Amino acid sequence: MRFSLLAVVLTFALPVAAADPPLAEKYLHSGQLAVGEQAIERELKAHPSDDQLRFGLGLIQLVRGVERLGQSLYEYGAKSDSSSLPFLRLPVPKNPQPNAITYQKFRTLIDDFRRDLEKTEATLANITDDRVKLPLRLAPIKLDLDGDGRPTHRFLDLMRSAWGASPEFLKKNPEFRVGFDRGDVAWLRSYCHLTMGAADLILAVDFEADFYADRHGVFPNVKPRPAGGSKPILENLTIRFAEPARLAHLRGHWLQVAKLNREAWRFIRSETDDDDEWLPNPKQKSVIGLPVRDEMIDRWLAFLAELEGVLEGKKLIQISPYLNTDGKDLDLKAVLDDPPAAINFHKIIGLGIDAKYLRKGECADTNVLLGAAQIFDAPLSGMYMIYFN
Repeated sequence: MRFSLLAVVLTFALPVAAADPPLAEKYLHSGQLAVGEQAIERELKAHPSDDQLRFGLGLIQLVRGVERLGQSLYEYGAKSDSSSLPFLRLPVPKNPQPNAITYQKFRTLIDDFRRDLEKTEATLANITDDRVKLPLRLAPIKLDLDGDGRPTHRFLDLMRSAWGASPEFLKKNPEFRVGFDRGDVAWLRSYCHLTMGAADLILAVDFEADFYADRHGVFPNVKPRPAGGSKPILENLTIRFAEPARLAHLRGHWLQVAKLNREAWRFIRSETDDDDEWLPNPKQKSVIGLPVRDEMIDRWLAFLAELEGVLEGKKLIQISPYLNTDGKDLDLKAVLDDPPAAINFHKIIGLGIDAKYLRKGECADTNVLLGAAQIFDAPLSGMYMIYFN
């Protein structure tokens, strides 16, 4: 997931004419993201039907969100190699004098990034031109990750850090030219919803004890935990919810992931050009040299359709063979829309699951759900995970 954040960043700015770079590229390359956002907003007021401008605005907003996340991680001295959370794996410079962080500040950090993604997605959702194009050179994008006011951190260097080396495809395409199009709009919106859903899942849970138990794992300067509070999740096998309403938001976001993936691949599969493709169909070439086959797309869409059925409550998660539920299975929609105050796994094993979350009905096809994993059982599986979000 470390590279996935970077890949999302690198996917967000588009020009139209090769001879005339788009306005978004100018500000992405200079690192003047706030100035660029304002400039494009002014242009959009004068030209409200220009979806290339709108696409560029969405990309700048995305990169600004990642930049702000990076600045927060730098402020608190985050060690990106020490975390499994995708939000924390953005490679930022080492801070010799990090500020102290608390649990509440950490929650705010995640929620601020979620809000930036929400803004990006709202901009991209207003794109209606099915022929929109945004060619962009990604390698020269600059960010200010340490908050010193100087955008000196090149996307190219971040990409090399994430890959552990310079990617092979840069030999033929050193500027990392990508021709973003309508399918990429839906893909990017889907990625925003996927990440917002993940943020809501994290923020729904009360993980204060776990944060302080691992106090020096990611952040070197953590203030001591206030007295009292719950025990770590694994210590008493109990998940408590701090903001349970966020679970319903998660469900909504991930339903959008399924919908927007169908939209993205419908546009991508209909393309007949081959123009610096970020997401290719089987007849096109990917700019990063990663082929996509129809079988892979079909498996992924089948997986999402099955997941969509579960999230809509049309299909259940099969648990009756493993727990004494009188032949009933788990309604995940009911759990997410009306979650319990806490989930105690000792209680589930001893007394079972609350009856209001159980019913009889059609269960999701496990073979379809597991079949999606085969897409990623290949070289460069990490990049395929980014393609199929």
